[in-house]
Parts: sequence; structure tokens; C-alpha cells
Amino acid sequence: MLYKAIGLMSGSSLDGLDIAYVSLQETGGKWSYEFLHTECASYSSDWIYHLKNAIKLSGLDYQLLHTSYGHYIGKEINRFIDQKGIHHQVHLVASHGHTTFHVPKQLMTGQIGDGAAIAAETGLPVVSDLRAMDIAFGGQGAPIVPIGEKLLLGEYDYFLNLGGIANISCNLPGNYIAFDVCPANRVLNLIVGKVGKAYD
Repeated sequence: MLYKAIGLMSGSSLDGLDIAYVSLQETGGKWSYEFLHTECASYSSDWIYHLKNAIKLSGLDYQLLHTSYGHYIGKEINRFIDQKGIHHQVHLVASHGHTTFHVPKQLMTGQIGDGAAIAAETGLPVVSDLRAMDIAFGGQGAPIVPIGEKLLLGEYDYFLNLGGIANISCNLPGNYIAFDVCPANRVLNLIVGKVGKAYD
């Protein structure tokens, strides 16, 4: 099977919306992948402000931002498809969204970027809210990182992912585990902010 998907991610550094158009192929239980097009669409100062302050909003304003950001993501996907000339070549959109609240110990996580709004803008099938099920089962809420590592980079047993929060994955005999370990880029971004840089 061949899948061509657009994946989206927004990190705590707020440098922009990461967009990747990827080919994934499964043959006889083995997966291969190729990055076809990638981009980081920089955020405007308005979006940086809104995303940074999302946790301070009332319930209604938070939901309005959730919807508005979903429409923004959808428009950015359409622009990306236009620029790269990949009309009618995208099978699926997978959107992580932008994390606002994340409290795994209390079985709660929240990402803004309404998947229905993305689907409405693009007319494409959309998978979103990727962390919720893992959190509900008591996980750390990063299920897409370890499954990608296991299927696409199976020759390695250990991984360190340096996002806003660092997490590790371990391929132990009969058990594949992954968990958060400590802050990473969130701290580095604060440090480089002292020398006038937006992010590390």
C-alpha cells in the first residue's frame, strides 16, 4: 500500500507551522518513507500572541481560537498544495495541533486546531487529536513518535526526541515503551531569548 500524507505540527517555540508531505509505503509488513516536500510556515506576530496566550482565555474564547486555528491550518495546507503542485495527490492530513494544556498525571491533554475546520477548508480526510487516546489509557500522550520509530526505523532500539519536552523510546524484548523525561527546547528557547533570538 502507498499512502501520501500531509503531516502538521506546531511546537512550543512558536517558530511556525511545520508541514511535511510524505510518501509511506508498506510492502510485506515492512514500511519505507520519503519526504517529498517540507516547509515551516512562520507565524505572524498575531498568531504567536494568540497561541502563547491561549491558556489564559475563557472557555468560549478558547473554543473560538481552536476553530479559528483549524481554519488557519486548512488554508496553510491549501497554500502548500498550490505551491508544490500536488493537487489530487494527498490521501490524508494528520494534524497534531498546538498543545495548550498537557497534564498526563490527571489523564488530560489539550491541543487546538479543529480537525473539522481543517477538513472543511481542504476537502481532505483529516486525522487529529492524536494524543487523547494514549492519555486516556495512562500514557504520556506522544503515541505518534514511538510508532513511527518502530515501523520506519526498526533497526534501532533507542531514540531520543528533543522537542519542547524530551522523550525517549526503548525497544525492549517483547515491550516497546516511550515516555517524557525532561524539558528540552522550551528551556533552550528561554536561554537564547536572553541574547535576542526567538528560538534555538
